[in-house]
Amino acid sequence: MLDVKLNRKLLPIKSHYFLFNAGTAPLMPYIPTYAKQLGIPSSGVGIMYAIFPFVGLIAKPSFGALADKFKKGKLIFISSIIFTALFFGCMAFIPAQSTDAVMDLECNSGEIRLKTCNISDGCALDRIEMESQGKEIIQCKLVCPDPNQVFLEQICKDWNVSESCYSNLTHIEMTTYSNISDSTFEQTCLYFPVIYISFNGTEIENPQCNGASGIKCSVDCNSSTIMDYIQTAIIEQIAEPYYKTIQFQLLFFLMAGAWASQAVVVSLSDAICFHLLGDKPHNYGAQRLWGAVGWGLMAIIAGYLIDLASVGQLQKDYTPSFYLVVIILAINAVSVIKIKVDYHQEPYQIKKILILFKNVRVVFFLFSCITFGICIGLVWQFQLWFLEDLASAQGCDSLQWIKLLQGLAMGVQCFLGEAPFLFLSGRILNKLGHVHTMTMILLVMGVRLLAYSYLVNPWYTLPIDLLNGLTLGVYWSTMASYANLIAPPEATSTLQGIFGALFEGIGTSIGSLLGGFIYESYGGAIMFRSFGIYALIFGTIYSLSHFVMDYKRKSFESKYSMDGKEHEISVKESHRQVSYQSSSSIDHLNKN
Repeated sequence: MLDVKLNRKLLPIKSHYFLFNAGTAPLMPYIPTYAKQLGIPSSGVGIMYAIFPFVGLIAKPSFGALADKFKKGKLIFISSIIFTALFFGCMAFIPAQSTDAVMDLECNSGEIRLKTCNISDGCALDRIEMESQGKEIIQCKLVCPDPNQVFLEQICKDWNVSESCYSNLTHIEMTTYSNISDSTFEQTCLYFPVIYISFNGTEIENPQCNGASGIKCSVDCNSSTIMDYIQTAIIEQIAEPYYKTIQFQLLFFLMAGAWASQAVVVSLSDAICFHLLGDKPHNYGAQRLWGAVGWGLMAIIAGYLIDLASVGQLQKDYTPSFYLVVIILAINAVSVIKIKVDYHQEPYQIKKILILFKNVRVVFFLFSCITFGICIGLVWQFQLWFLEDLASAQGCDSLQWIKLLQGLAMGVQCFLGEAPFLFLSGRILNKLGHVHTMTMILLVMGVRLLAYSYLVNPWYTLPIDLLNGLTLGVYWSTMASYANLIAPPEATSTLQGIFGALFEGIGTSIGSLLGGFIYESYGGAIMFRSFGIYALIFGTIYSLSHFVMDYKRKSFESKYSMDGKEHEISVKESHRQVSYQSSSSIDHLNKN
């Protein structure tokens, strides 16, 4: 029988990883679409996501240093969880931006139709038909202000409703009915021929309009897809910059606060986890994998609840997400109170930390973290976009399955990639050491990006996404355990913050900015291919540089007889675990 031993001491940190990731998953993936509903354009969302990692870059090492210096890591940890919940929860109270949906009601060769132009999506009509399955008629309520006299006289005559018309009307109201099958898409315009009109109590079937006049009307249609295409923020109509709106300013402030709080929680939780693991740091991945499980499960549940709450509404209702975030993170804050943290009594000295970065091996590892951050940032920001482009190239029929494919891709990355390899990461590190493991991560990341670049059929992304385990899954443990390995005992939170900040604050930011430029200019395939080659080159250089340094060290040792103590493995790890890191320089860093 399998003997399973449960370490109760580690249960609180396992539950924290699960609850914290489960608490942020209901909202984080949907922030861009929520911003769109608030009237913030994609360019504004891009600017925010380019700035937020730099917020984490400042917050992680700063609060990590405060936690180490004043021995208040647990207090800062719990407070950061609470502030994450507060910042996210307050987003629910951002006022919706006033919007208006306008279409042209025009006469055309005897028929009357609704028209909207400037539609860049060639699959617009297919999206409308797909949404309206089982519902053939589109109903739109129209309010047409200041009707021009020519149009008014025309409809009064053609519709035989002269008793309802008079010259000083300030507006006219009507309800139109159009058959989806009669709708057409020409160049950039959608046309909806009207088959029935209700006007001032008069029902008009197959209305005629024998002229060339028209009028602009505010509309409210029973198709959320149509409304998405025609709805514009009033602020855009008066040409006021989006960044001056209260919606952008509030969302930016609250997201910056939430991002900083999350960053602090992540770095401190890793420091606390390694403290609890003691002399078994290789078990870090077995704790961290519960975060991937929590994120994956709650992202699926939240997506279902959002769709359920949004039935019959023109826009998505994210109320379930806000409730889930606040409730789950509140439970998380209470659960971590049980975690016991013993602080090292050595005085906190920033000099010890600065000395570490004089070691070329540490610097190389930091640059490898930045390089991986650049590459994974491309996947996070552009993979789903790239899949949509590939699907669109196969025709508008892809609209029926693209969201399913995107959901499957996220599920494969999380449950079949990241979570299993987080569990196995300790064994991989024990077997290969940090240098060889980081080399493997970079090379596999290069292969992964190159594979994306040659995709034609988007469904083939699923086997490629399995590599998320050998890249991101193993990377979490590699970065966190290396930071714990070289950190002075009294400064583990500081080092976790620095490594995490360089990975996310610099790496993913560069990936998002450069990737966005290349994607827009040359396309997704060139973007993934160029950075895939970069990852392979850097991984090769990283490995060769350590091989050269190790060769020189061995040559030096064979030439000169030195005190054996100067060759002891640095910072709590054997030569087998650290691999090339066994240089005397690391040992000196920890003795200084």
